[in-house]
Amino acid sequence: MDVNTACSNSRLVGLITLGTGAALVLAPGRLGRLAGIDDCRTARLLGAADLSLAPGLLSGRPRWPWMAARAALNLPMAAVLARSSRTSARLSAVNLLALTATDARVALTLHRAGR
Repeated sequence: MDVNTACSNSRLVGLITLGTGAALVLAPGRLGRLAGIDDCRTARLLGAADLSLAPGLLSGRPRWPWMAARAALNLPMAAVLARSSRTSARLSAVNLLALTATDARVALTLHRAGR
């Protein structure tokens, strides 16, 4: 992955993180159910965690630590979702684990470039 692609990906991740975080905080019941999260408190907590990373992902300098934090945060989020008996939650957990590898690769590329 080249540096320009990594920068574009980090911005996209920031926008998705911002949108998902805001939706989980503002409408935890509705969006939480879509993701397989039955408990509104858990949905809000996951949303708040996303919102804490969004500013750094969108405008942090350097941006690589924020991408590394995004990758690291995916793991406990996936663990929470994997414990659910709902198929949609388990699929969300699998998706988060797959995104972790991509996020880590973006973070590493940005780190090597000093960005």
